[in-house]
Amino acid sequence: MHLTLQSGVFQWDEKTQGLILGAFYYGYTTTQILGGTLAQIIGGKVLMLFGVCWTAVLTLLTPVFAIYGGFPGIFVLRLLEGAGEVCIAVRV
Repeated sequence: MHLTLQSGVFQWDEKTQGLILGAFYYGYTTTQILGGTLAQIIGGKVLMLFGVCWTAVLTLLTPVFAIYGGFPGIFVLRLLEGAGEVCIAVRV
């Protein structure tokens, strides 16, 4: 059985798609130490609340960034989402 993909609004090749998906990882991994330090200073519960709200708002803005920002906009958005997820991963 052969599946064919329908063309969508964004004509991004596999490399571009990989960079967009990887941007989340880059944001997540580069802010690990910062997230731990912030948790020690302001507390894990407050940091987790901030992280959940931050990531939720950015996720809601994804279509806007994709349409008006193109690749650079969605790449930066995914970086920021990854950085926000660090706050969620912190344990109290």
